[in-house]
Order: sequence, then C-alpha cells, then structure tokens
Amino acid sequence: MDVTGLPLLDVLKGDASAERKRSLAEVWEAYGRERSSGASPFTAAVAVASRVDRLGFAFAVGYPAALEHMVAGVRLPCALCVTEATGNSPRAIETTLERKGDRYELRGTKTFVTFGTLAETLLIVARVGEKPDGRPDLAVVQIPASRQGVVLQKLPETPFVPEVPHTSVRLEAVEVLESERLSGDGYLDYVKPFRTIEDIHVVGATLGYLVGLARRAQAPTTLIAELSADLVALDRLRDASPLDPRVHIALHGVYQRVTRLVAGEDLARLLDSAPGDERDRWERDQPLLQVASKARAARFERAKKVLG
Repeated sequence: MDVTGLPLLDVLKGDASAERKRSLAEVWEAYGRERSSGASPFTAAVAVASRVDRLGFAFAVGYPAALEHMVAGVRLPCALCVTEATGNSPRAIETTLERKGDRYELRGTKTFVTFGTLAETLLIVARVGEKPDGRPDLAVVQIPASRQGVVLQKLPETPFVPEVPHTSVRLEAVEVLESERLSGDGYLDYVKPFRTIEDIHVVGATLGYLVGLARRAQAPTTLIAELSADLVALDRLRDASPLDPRVHIALHGVYQRVTRLVAGEDLARLLDSAPGDERDRWERDQPLLQVASKARAARFERAKKVLG
C-alpha cells in the first residue's frame, strides 16, 4: 500500500546514473512495474518520470496515471475522448449513446484525443439525453479501441511534446455492452474532476522529471528541496475531492511556485549543465505547462468566491 511520505520521496535516492527511458513503450512498461509493486498511480508516475530524458515522456506517464486514479482498474494505455467540433463543454457533446435492447449504440466524432493511436482502451463521453433542467445528460463508456466501428485518424504532430500522438475518433454505430457504461454522471464524476486530477498528476510527473535531472546534474540541494516540497503537496491533494474549492486554491499555489521555479536562475543553471539535446527539448516543450492555464485560473477564481 502506497502512503504519502517515504515511498514518494524514494525518488530522491534512486540511481541517478541509471539508463533513462527513451521510448513510450519503455515508459509504460516501467510504470506497470511501479504499479505492480504497490505504488499509487501518482507515485508510480513520479518515479518513472524521474528516469526519462524529456518532458514529453513525463506527460506520457502522468496522463495515464491520472486516468487510472479516476477510473480504478482501467486498462492502459488509455485515452479519454471528450473534445468535439465545438469544444469540450457539456453542450458541445453531440456524440450519442442510445439504448438498443440490452445494449447501447455509440455514434459521433471526437476531434482531438491524446494517445488515441496507442490506446488499448477508450473512455468516451456521450450524450444519453437531457436532464430536467435542460442540460445535457452525459455518460462515460469504456470500450476497447479495437471495437468494430471505431475509426482512428492520426493528427499532425503538435509543436511541443511531439512524442505524444493525437487522433480524431469516429464512432460508427459502435456496440457498447451494459457493463461497459461507467456508473455515475459523465460530467460531474468524470469530465469535470479529470481536469484537476490531470493537473495534479501531470505537474507531479513534471516535477519528478526535474528531480531526476537535478540529481543527474548534482544540482544544489536547495533546488531539489523545492521540487520535493511541491511533490509532497501534490501527493496530499490527489486524495482530496477534485471538486473541492480548497483543492483549487492549494493547486493554484503549487502552480505559482512551479512557475517561479521554471523561470528561476537555479533551473536555468541546471538546464545549462544538461545535455544539449535534452535542453533543447525542454525549451521546445515548456508550452505544455501553460496548456489549460485559463481554465485553471477560472477554477481558482470560482474557488475564491465560494470560500469568501
């Protein structure tokens, strides 16, 4: 059983000279081993990220860890399919899940799916009707990516973290079993909380990567101490309700610290001592840390109002 504290901070005493993971296959294999040893998804992601050579691979382990935290037992690699032509808000979801006897039929298109081409499992958000107040009633189903009627189309590489593939997904009368529909409200129990869960796990993996880089470069202990403090803070937040406004306040504080650290002189000196190709990848991939920053800021502002 993983607990907050020493198991997470074992990343500080790992073998800094160990060969780093240089492919997605190696990253996911290492993550599976960490999970098999009893580590939580968060701790497993941090441990593996400390042994990679680029931010893209840290994201590649933080993202599935977030999905596994949200949906226990999900088969990895997995992709969450939400975004459609007009966005990812509940009203933007036009993909439908319609009952057909003792099963369902899934129809629609998802326009941007992270890890789509590599996923064995798809978590798909679909509309099942309307709630009494007129808002969309959403559900999430978990199906194999190889299911008949699922058509994946690879999208062009993104300018940063190009190692992470994206696809569109077309769903052509896909059969879904009753047991493949996840319990609960598709928006309140999955889409909305995942935004916070993903932030916690991806930032945690990013910090894990930086700890590994700092240890390899024999960086000052003060820098490693700052990274470790933020890791412990995120580890505490992962078990709190992702819809709790207090979590959004605390997470905002962690993001502020990480932003200052990334822009600071200590990290600049650390990157100067890194191999040239790794330093170049970091410069290329930094925009990843700003993805969804407006949404995070909005959650923080709402949390401030709720808490007064």
